[in-house]
Amino acid sequence: MERAPSGGQGLKRRRPNRIIDLDIKRSIGAISSMEYKRRTIINEINNVAYALHKTSLPAIYINPIRTGAQNYVQDDILAMEVDPIESKCLLAVSRYNSVAIYNVSPNVKIFDQMKRMTIPHDPIDNNGSPNSAHWLWDGTVFSVCTMDSVHFWDSTTCKIIETVKMRTKVLNHVMAAKKYSVNKYVAVTGIEGHVFMIDMLHGIVVMTMKNIEKKPIRAIHWHPTNELQYVTGNCNGNIYLWDIRFQRDFVFKFKNEDSFSVSTSHTYPVIGLRFYNDGNSVISVDNNGGIKTWEVSTGHLRPNHYESVPLCDLNKNHIFKDYQFAVTENLKEDIVFLPSKRGMRIFDIESGEHLPFSNDIPLPMNCATYDSKRFCVYGGSNDLIKLWTPEKKMTD
Repeated sequence: MERAPSGGQGLKRRRPNRIIDLDIKRSIGAISSMEYKRRTIINEINNVAYALHKTSLPAIYINPIRTGAQNYVQDDILAMEVDPIESKCLLAVSRYNSVAIYNVSPNVKIFDQMKRMTIPHDPIDNNGSPNSAHWLWDGTVFSVCTMDSVHFWDSTTCKIIETVKMRTKVLNHVMAAKKYSVNKYVAVTGIEGHVFMIDMLHGIVVMTMKNIEKKPIRAIHWHPTNELQYVTGNCNGNIYLWDIRFQRDFVFKFKNEDSFSVSTSHTYPVIGLRFYNDGNSVISVDNNGGIKTWEVSTGHLRPNHYESVPLCDLNKNHIFKDYQFAVTENLKEDIVFLPSKRGMRIFDIESGEHLPFSNDIPLPMNCATYDSKRFCVYGGSNDLIKLWTPEKKMTD
């Protein structure tokens, strides 16, 4: 009997690459193509800097009640997200009930509004504003959350195709639906501490996760690889891991390993959460700018210390939206992009070391979103779209 080749016949092995350390110009040996790509991306992000000549025109709201010069009001951008397919469109919602799609193609200098739509009036709160916006994984649909509803829009016609009315004031929402997801869920957080699951296929709420502390939940993030789990952060300062298979209870509360169960995750209300490190870790921010990182496997606080981020006035005072920041998620040495009172704070999560162009402009930033295809970051500064991109690309 003939023996099969030891490597398995027909199997194509990944060829290792040799890579040069770009800082000290020396070879660091043979590595896999995946590792080569990871290091290349990290090197690109390490040179991310503010692109001075890339911006949008001001987003102006025309007040129908006032006349003259007072008729025009600055329309602050509250949340944004890059389209998941081509990275050429940026979805953004602003304070005075508008949602817009910007052209952010690499060859444009001015990010023009391709479409701008008025979000239906919110009967619960005349002064209410949208709080979050997301693309569906294939870019065909986007969703916008207001104080009383979640609206689903057709991205081609820019018309609403479904509206789900909620029975409570809504603070945030996230999409769990991916290409191969079994359940096409959208998770919605409320002011009373509930989390509602909307089935996108039927446009109805199919389950409600029990409120633990009856405190508003502003921060929520779905696990990047496990569509059954997500984390929430509430105004009591606590962070919880949830599993949709167990509606009546949470998996565990994130806390210091040496603390008692009654101690809170943060001293102040949690306003922002993101998974990183392929979903194995969580980074959180409270409304005093405090930053912490956590292990998802145990719920324990990681032994990292970070300088507080100075929040802009909008993120300090707007209680009906989360603090939208961005992370790289899957580079092992992940980077975080934190909108601050002075530009974008950018640092390595593991070491806490700031990147060279962190906080490089004196502009208040409201929100941020990361483009994993072009390794750049978009930020909302008052009513303008700003860009941070690898330094060598800024002259392209």
